[in-house]
Amino acid sequence: MLESGFIKLHRKMIKWGWYHDANTFRLFIHLLLTANYEPRVFEGRIIERGQRAASIAGLSKETKISVRSIRTSLEHLKSTNEVTTETTPKFTIITIKNYDLYQQPTNELTSDRQTTDKRPTNDRQQWKKDKERKRKIKKDKEERETRVRARDPRTAHGEFQNVFLSDFELQELKTRYPNDYETKIERLSRYLASTGKKYHDHYATLIDWLQEDAAQEQPKSKSSYDLNELEKIDTLDWID
Repeated sequence: MLESGFIKLHRKMIKWGWYHDANTFRLFIHLLLTANYEPRVFEGRIIERGQRAASIAGLSKETKISVRSIRTSLEHLKSTNEVTTETTPKFTIITIKNYDLYQQPTNELTSDRQTTDKRPTNDRQQWKKDKERKRKIKKDKEERETRVRARDPRTAHGEFQNVFLSDFELQELKTRYPNDYETKIERLSRYLASTGKKYHDHYATLIDWLQEDAAQEQPKSKSSYDLNELEKIDTLDWID
């Protein structure tokens, strides 16, 4: 985790819709503080500027916020497009959508050209290198994902045949959660059939559920959270 340097925080933050939600505000500031300020390699994966590799359990430990509250706060931030998430077999990549906007080196929001012109020469050169590196990383990532999707189609699982997983994803679940993955697949299948709810990525959903149960069971014996209990999320406006 990053422990040096500083971030900028505009006073307009007090008008933000989640400013008075203590857990959501705290989590967002924590993500700003710990996100990469330049691309870095983490476990063979390039984590770009404005991104953070983490897990729900890890964020809970870092912030001293409960696992359940971390999940809720993260959904808040996703609902107003402050962050996006991408789940990998080992961790989740959290992207702060407007990281460069938050961390501009000037006091007021200016155009990219004005911002660049005011940077010291070395900083400007590094910024250009980072920008070119990000373009290449994005292109390589898209090409890799296209190849993976082409050779690893998803098949139906669960009692109602409505949980879709690739062979690779199913094997990852078996390896990481050999005693629990089948139960969770069946529970997700019944949940989807009974509620009509849809998830963009069933593998990511199962990983979140399994990680949360594992985190709750480690400190002391606790029952799993109720998957049928839905929390209402208010969508509020971002900074004016």
